[in-house]
Formats: sequence, C-alpha cells, structure tokens
Amino acid sequence: MDNILTHARVTADAALKAKAEHLAMMSRGLAHDLKNLITPVSSFLVHTDGRFPEESAEGEVHAAAKRSIKIMTDYVREALFFSERLAPRFERIEIETVFDAVRDATANHAERRGVALRVDAGGQEAIDADPVLLQRMFANLVNNAIDASQRGRIVALTTALSREGWVRVQVTDQGCGIPPENVKRIFEPYFTTKEFGDEVRGFGLGLSICERIVQLHHGFISVESKVGEGTTMSVDLPITQGV
Repeated sequence: MDNILTHARVTADAALKAKAEHLAMMSRGLAHDLKNLITPVSSFLVHTDGRFPEESAEGEVHAAAKRSIKIMTDYVREALFFSERLAPRFERIEIETVFDAVRDATANHAERRGVALRVDAGGQEAIDADPVLLQRMFANLVNNAIDASQRGRIVALTTALSREGWVRVQVTDQGCGIPPENVKRIFEPYFTTKEFGDEVRGFGLGLSICERIVQLHHGFISVESKVGEGTTMSVDLPITQGV
C-alpha cells in the first residue's frame, strides 16, 4: 500500500511539474511580447506628461492610457514571476514577522475598501520558509479577500490547528463566496471571476502563483466557500523543510 501511495504521489507531482513548465513557457512568451509593445507607448506617455489640461479630452485620454499601461505592466510582472524557475531561499522565520509584513502591505487597500483587517499569528512557532515568497502569497490571498468583501466586513489572517510538524495559515473573509462550479477552477492560470473596475482587476494569475509558492514549500492549499457567506483559504506548510 505504501508503494502504491508513493507511486501515486510521484506521478501526481510529475504531472503538476509538466503542467507548470508548459504554462510557464506560455506566460513567458506573452510577457515578452507585451513588454516589447508597452515600452514605446510608456516612453511616449512619459515625454508627453503634463502637456494636456487634466479636464480636456486629450488629458482624459492621456490619463486613461497611463492607467492601462500600469495594468499591463502589472500583468507582465505577474506573468514573469509565474514563469520563473524559482528556488526558495529557506531560512528559519517567525510567522508573526511575516504576518506583520502582510498587514503593512495590505492595510491601505483594506482602508480604501472599508474592510477591517484582523491579523493573529497565535504564538505559532518558527518555520523553515522563504519570507519573500510567503509574504507575496499571503498578501495576495488577503487582497483577494478584501476585494471580495463589502464595506464594514472583516478579513482575518490567522493560524489554526494542524497535524504535528505542520502549520496551517488561513485567510477568511465574509464576502460574496465562490460558486461551486468555480471553486475547482480558481487555481487555473488566467481563470478569474473578478470584474474590471476602478480598483478590482484580475488577470487570473494570482492564485496560480500562490499555488506555485505552496508547492515550492512542499505544502498544500485548499479552499472552502459558501456563496453569500464567505471564503476560507487554508495553506498547510511543513515546519521543517529537511534541507
């Protein structure tokens, strides 16, 4: 039985690796092409900045172009991150330190959305992890939760009980929830349910990046969601990497 389970795990890991490499190659190509297209437009906008009155038609078009370039630049950055062959730099870190950094990185977004942010590491012991990657992952999950929440709601970043040798981190919101048909697709690259508005914009790479970071830490990520009640994202990480 142990041999069967081990073989199944190795097969699943190989399939995930092959999928990740294929998607990384696709993302790298898209990002490269977009970057080449963005550069001359961005240069033009820089050189013409301030030439048009803000309330004029030209000024409004110029401002809209700048916003669009920023959006495309953000996409390129995410696509390149997703396509990189990342090698985590493991070190012994305190969960509380990571949580503090995430709170600082997401506080302004929460304030703009009128959402209360609750952060509690719960006295969790230190773990082996790459602090930069963990901060990016948890900040992404928290920002997603904020986007899904109505004004006056709470988003929580906390630790929870897990099996021995592991730590579980959860991001919980009281937002709109995810329909069952979408839950199984949320980690697919380029799949997004976010609407394009003034603040909330989705490229469908954020959760794929989170999943990749969890895999690099030999952990697991899962989701529980009820429409109209909210969503909980759970990340299980080994306390020791054994490297």
